[in-house]
Amino acid sequence: MTRPQLGIVEGGVGSPRWPQALELGALAAGLAWCFTLAGAMPSWSAELGRFQALMAVAFVFLGVGLARMPRYRGLPHLGPFVVVVAFVLRAAVIATPPTLSDDVYRYVWEGRVLAHGQSPYEHAPDAPELAPLRDDSIYPKVNHRELSTIYPPMAEAGFALVASLSASVLAMKLWILLHDLLLVIVLVRWCERREGSALGAIAYAWNPLLIAEFAGSGHHDPTAMLPLALACYWVDRRPLASSLALSFAVLTKLVPLLALPFLFIRWPWRARALALVMTGTGLAGFYWLTRGEHSGFTAYFAHWRNNESLFHLLALVFGDLRARYAAGLLAAGLIAALLVRRVEAADGIRHTLRASLLLGPVLHPWYLGWVLMFEPLRISPPWLLLSALAFLSYGVLSQPTDPSRYHLAIAWRVLEYGAPLSLALILAWQRRRRIQSFGDAP
Repeated sequence: MTRPQLGIVEGGVGSPRWPQALELGALAAGLAWCFTLAGAMPSWSAELGRFQALMAVAFVFLGVGLARMPRYRGLPHLGPFVVVVAFVLRAAVIATPPTLSDDVYRYVWEGRVLAHGQSPYEHAPDAPELAPLRDDSIYPKVNHRELSTIYPPMAEAGFALVASLSASVLAMKLWILLHDLLLVIVLVRWCERREGSALGAIAYAWNPLLIAEFAGSGHHDPTAMLPLALACYWVDRRPLASSLALSFAVLTKLVPLLALPFLFIRWPWRARALALVMTGTGLAGFYWLTRGEHSGFTAYFAHWRNNESLFHLLALVFGDLRARYAAGLLAAGLIAALLVRRVEAADGIRHTLRASLLLGPVLHPWYLGWVLMFEPLRISPPWLLLSALAFLSYGVLSQPTDPSRYHLAIAWRVLEYGAPLSLALILAWQRRRRIQSFGDAP
């Protein structure tokens, strides 16, 4: 009787699986090396070329890992490994000063305003009523000080909670990191349930863009992305919890409203009623609070543009204002078409988010997190390539003279969006050729 060969689960170094484990570990170590170097940089914006080079190398490590996923799927304990590496990568840059974006200073400021009993909806940062709260470290770095807040009530509640404990950038980034890591855990469980392996979660958990934008720059999107993921994860098994989670997501950031139609049709009537009452009441209050001549919400939706793609073409044809209505109508038409086709909820949400980003007048790099959170369920090389190229929107290898007014030139935007489009067309052509070859086979 032959002795069974030891596997890596039992710790056998001679297992046929150990080269795969070593290779995956080396890729994770390469990512950790990139982010350790990035975390040691005093300013990402001042050394933008070096930072972008490090991120390009990090994307190579991620790309190799994704391309070779079938080789690693049989390894044990992949879920904990994905989460631990995700934590290490984020920890490497959590203390890095946010120099590519100043949004996190606004979060801290508004949290402080609320914690002191004032309203960031009623008073813009430069309002005289808030003069006693101004300091030398946070207030000077707050952007658009002439405008009141654009953030929904649940986001503001989170800012206030953090500020009541510590009104600092590091504390706010730790709050965001908590949600980001919980989202990684949800995606790991989701991948295990759908695919039988947690490894697909690295498309989000190890994505260099998201690590830089959330742990490094401190964008708060994960505080809304987490409840959106839970709403999708629970849609069939726990519909009331799904409804509640989506309501929290919408009242933290408005993007999850795009998911409502796809989840609404799958909920029972009680979950539908709960979502309508919570989101309807919350959004009505939010609209009431954000009215006025100094409204940041109105300024954002009526005027702001940055790094747009298809919207640029719409604006050339219709003008800026009409292009915004046209983009909304196109997105609504896509939602209707997807609902008629009865696509799976996660697929419908992903397609809608992708189209909305391309049609919208603003596509900041961190906005891609809303699409990339669904990548573990069905990985798309073109969208991962776009996430790698999105760093160009900060400048091309060097810091712009005035970053606050910088817009990436059209020629570079053609590269940023054209390269992923070209890759998508090549992959579609290859799929068509394979289908035709299969059909022609005897």
